[in-house]
Amino acid sequence: MPFDLETLKAGWRQRIRAVAASGRLPILDIESSFPAGRFDPARYSQDMDEQGVALTVFSAQAQGKWSESTRRLIAIDPSRYIPAGQAGEQAAWLDTPQAMLEDNETRLLQEGHPIMGEFEIRHYPSPRELRRSGQDRDVDVPIDGAVGHRLFQAARKTGRPFEIHYEIEDALLDPLEGMLRQYPDVKVIWCHVAQIRFQAKATRYNAAYVRRLIETYPNLYFDTAFGGPDSTYGPRGEYHARIWDREHGGIQAEWAQLIRDHPWRFVAALDIGGDRMDRLSEWTATLRRFLDALPPEAREIVAYKAAWKLLFNEDF
Repeated sequence: MPFDLETLKAGWRQRIRAVAASGRLPILDIESSFPAGRFDPARYSQDMDEQGVALTVFSAQAQGKWSESTRRLIAIDPSRYIPAGQAGEQAAWLDTPQAMLEDNETRLLQEGHPIMGEFEIRHYPSPRELRRSGQDRDVDVPIDGAVGHRLFQAARKTGRPFEIHYEIEDALLDPLEGMLRQYPDVKVIWCHVAQIRFQAKATRYNAAYVRRLIETYPNLYFDTAFGGPDSTYGPRGEYHARIWDREHGGIQAEWAQLIRDHPWRFVAALDIGGDRMDRLSEWTATLRRFLDALPPEAREIVAYKAAWKLLFNEDF
């Protein structure tokens, strides 16, 4: 299937404008994935229309080094989906990461996907997996180790941004900053801003720390996929989406001010995946609750304009 980015972008622009014309704030979801071979694009497209999700950056969840499923999805429906490279979250990433990255680098250069996928660097099991007593996604890849360097090098060579799932813990912060300094030309999207699984392990992270990161590293971005105010994690039931102001409603004042000051560094995300493909409505409601709490001047930027600029290096 021929892949012409400029032709696709024209359709994507039209799709955003159509959602806006309907009276909804368009959302460009920069981080989701779908199970190759077990995905109903007609149903999902209908759900996107109902929720005002204009575009989704999709990567295929597949066991091999590369999957053609994303390209097939674009061929089926080129107006709604932006193709991402293979996500680093399956066996190929854990068992043969160097080969996977080599394959991703080659295919991205050949085929023109505008973004790499999400790579699990430090990842605890999700709340759903904990409820199922699953531990299969307890992933720990040193970001400043050989695989981490190869990931940053692939991003540098392709010129594509990439996403990381990287738990917020004191011990992990300095290694990430070291890589951001070493690769200042590589754009990194740190997924799930202010999502802290265990507060005792994250004593340094707050809005002031994120402000320092943003003002120090122009190559760092944050996505906004996180649970609602009542979402909890682990046996102690900690509230793990720390951005909410559960006492007064909305989001905490220091986070609202930070996003007001730097809206182009925050990109909307839903984090739809294999075991939650039918929860787009619920996930979008949480994201819209967050967007509604933002200062008005930042709302459109975070919802879709920042992602568009990051992906295509142009203003919408």
